[in-house]
Amino acid sequence: MKRFSRVHYLLCLVSLVGIIGVLAGGHLALAADEEEAPPEEPVVENLELVSRFPVKQGESGSSFEFEVDLNYQGNEPKVFEFTLNPPEGWDMAVRRYFSSDEPQATILAMTIEPDLAYAESVIITLSPLPGNQPEPGEYPVIFEAASGSLKDSIELKAVVTELPLTYELGFATISGRLDFPVDPGEDNLISLKVTNSGVGDLTNLSFTSVKSEGWGVTFSPNRIESLKPGQSIEAEMKMTPPRNTIAGDYRILIRVGADSPTMRLQEEVDLRVRVQTPTVWGAAGIVIVAAVIVALAVMFRRLGRR
Repeated sequence: MKRFSRVHYLLCLVSLVGIIGVLAGGHLALAADEEEAPPEEPVVENLELVSRFPVKQGESGSSFEFEVDLNYQGNEPKVFEFTLNPPEGWDMAVRRYFSSDEPQATILAMTIEPDLAYAESVIITLSPLPGNQPEPGEYPVIFEAASGSLKDSIELKAVVTELPLTYELGFATISGRLDFPVDPGEDNLISLKVTNSGVGDLTNLSFTSVKSEGWGVTFSPNRIESLKPGQSIEAEMKMTPPRNTIAGDYRILIRVGADSPTMRLQEEVDLRVRVQTPTVWGAAGIVIVAAVIVALAVMFRRLGRR
């Protein structure tokens, strides 16, 4: 019995020592884990501008669009301002990469959230100013985004190619009208304008007309040596109907032709001319009618007396 008690006490003592050891070991392990955990480091702020297609090519007069991603890593949202430096003779605009139902507004700054799964994107449009026809060549532009000292920039490049030569001729009256009142036997003047609407030179310009017999039609100048692209020149047409022309509407077709390296160009304007009764003949007609009325009245009076 005493032997059993000793064994029992010994087992209890061993169990107690084991429990104390486990507890002590757990605290030691926890302390070791706490000592081994590295301290949290602040996120290093970084901005990177990336474009998959930083170089675009197009014909002279075309606009160029570039998509740029703004990759921002940081601790909090930041407002980034954009710097636009278009080449001389060009205009530059920035807008969000958006769905078609959003307004297309030009922006100069944007708030960007950090560490986005998909980077914020903007569309940069480079367009020649009105009236500017850029020469073939390369036109680089620097786009920069900055928030305080955090900034990045990217070079984009528009490559302008030679515009295919086209030859177009414009012809119209300066007033835009196509019907004119004219007096028979008189010189009636109509102002015309000829325009080179293409991108190639035109040469040997001349005027012709299709008119009624006996009508006089002349042009001043009648011939133009050359016309540069975009250039316009005014001409004057003098039209003289015969004195005995009956009042009414007449049609006159006027044409201008020009030579290009490939073909002869021609444009025409179809005019409706209204010949008016001369004032002299109108007055004479009134006098004749009045004389006839008076003569008839006198004749009826004499017959009535008889």
